[in-house]
Amino acid sequence: MESFTAEDLSTIGGIATVSLLHSFIPTHWLPFSIVGRAQKWTLSRTLLV
Repeated sequence: MESFTAEDLSTIGGIATVSLLHSFIPTHWLPFSIVGRAQKWTLSRTLLV
C-alpha cells in the first residue's frame, strides 16, 4: 500500500482550506437564513434544512 507524499498532503490540505473558505461565501448560506427568518423557524430547524 502506498503512503502519501508531502506533495499529496499539501494538495489535500490546500483543497480542504479552499473548500472551508468557499463555504463561508454568503450565497451558500444566506438564502437558508432568509427563508428561515421569513418562516419564523427556530435556529435548529434552519440548520437542519
